[in-house]
Amino acid sequence: MHATRRHWAVVTFGLSFSALAILLDRPALVFGTVGVACWLLYQYATFTSELRRVVTETSVSQSVSRARLPTGSALTVTLAVERPDSSTLDLTVESRPPLSGRGTTAANRTVVLDADEDSGKTTYSVEFPTAGTVAFERPRLTIDDRLGLFTARCENGDEPSITVTQRTPEDVHVGRGGQRTQTQYGSQYAKRNTSGLPTVEIREYTTGDSLRRVDWNATARFDYPHVREYENETDRRLAVFIDSRPSVGNGREGETQFAYLREVALTLVSEASERSDAMALYAVGRDGVTVRHPFRSTPTHYAAIRETLYSLSVEEGENGEFAHSNADFVASRRRNRHANLQADDSQFAARIRPFLSNTGGAGSAVGVVAADPLDAAVRTQVGRHTENVHVALLTSDANRGEVENCVRYASGHTVGTRAFLAPHALFDPKGLAEIDETYSEYVSFERFRRKIGAYPRVSAFEVGPGDRIETVLSSAREVRV
Repeated sequence: MHATRRHWAVVTFGLSFSALAILLDRPALVFGTVGVACWLLYQYATFTSELRRVVTETSVSQSVSRARLPTGSALTVTLAVERPDSSTLDLTVESRPPLSGRGTTAANRTVVLDADEDSGKTTYSVEFPTAGTVAFERPRLTIDDRLGLFTARCENGDEPSITVTQRTPEDVHVGRGGQRTQTQYGSQYAKRNTSGLPTVEIREYTTGDSLRRVDWNATARFDYPHVREYENETDRRLAVFIDSRPSVGNGREGETQFAYLREVALTLVSEASERSDAMALYAVGRDGVTVRHPFRSTPTHYAAIRETLYSLSVEEGENGEFAHSNADFVASRRRNRHANLQADDSQFAARIRPFLSNTGGAGSAVGVVAADPLDAAVRTQVGRHTENVHVALLTSDANRGEVENCVRYASGHTVGTRAFLAPHALFDPKGLAEIDETYSEYVSFERFRRKIGAYPRVSAFEVGPGDRIETVLSSAREVRV
């Protein structure tokens, strides 16, 4: 609590009586100062007594319409205030959203109760442009007496927190050659791998066992559910490498290549959590690994990976924009490497310079091992764990040589590899205006997907908007007819 300017003006007025008493030699004027002082003390005592009652009995409720929402969506916040009857104080309550909130003013989120009002409510909307977990501050109460002599501030009410996620695509297609996978791609892969593990025992089903472990032959024979246990089943480890370079930033807002790849990564997290598999996540940028979560299998670890995926964003290109063309992006990368090598007079540069003079198509694999961060990340991290490691590679086809090098290495050093590729043909900003060209690019991508899917222990999938894939393939069928 503190005094206002009006209070100090009254104090100055009271002291003026004492000053006049001295100047005019009129001692009786001192009683004016005493009277003003007594009146101020009475107002102070009255205010503090009523203030204590208002603070104790006032109820402030701050609620949000939902606890989770995507970026750019409106969140409705309701602030309701109730205070004791017949109060002589004016009350102002302000809701305080996180600093990242946009789209609201102080007036919209404030409830003002005059001395004769007992309750009030306001509703406002706020948006959050960035992902993450944010919390509202406790509402701030400002209490004033009716004469404007004293004011006090305190906090009261709820502090709701919300999780803001990146806007996610609605129609996520994961499949091969335009055909969606018939089962969840993670479950299909898990089933294929467990069948190759030696069986330790067949035992009766207990609460909490996964239905995927049920042995139906034993169940029919013993007339009671039985499950099959596999050797080393708890030692499975999944390493997820997700690309966050500009080459995965093509597409409309909320529907970029990266947005679709992130949905796949989140599904993989759910799969690992359900099976209690140890999981590691590596986000790869232009300078190498930018985010890493080592192998763990705790609920806290899975939650941390999800939070990282929601908050992760695509790096910007050198000119502040995302890459919009496969050929332009790859050609730019190669030109930069070539220029760097030309300026390097070391023996190492002289030795490898001839091998990087090839400027062939996107499928060329020449010279990408030393210069490509995704390939380097896979080799470094997988090389540290040589037993029972599965790899999930999430990237685009911007640099096909790099992808093939990653897959080739993982094929020979892991139990199994899944490559999830977001083809540039389905995310071109030009849209589907040039359908023939888009179809030709998609066919080229499909040949590449089949090529890397032919490596031992490798499954290759396309990831993208299902409606676009259907449009491209339908248009091609109509042309053939």
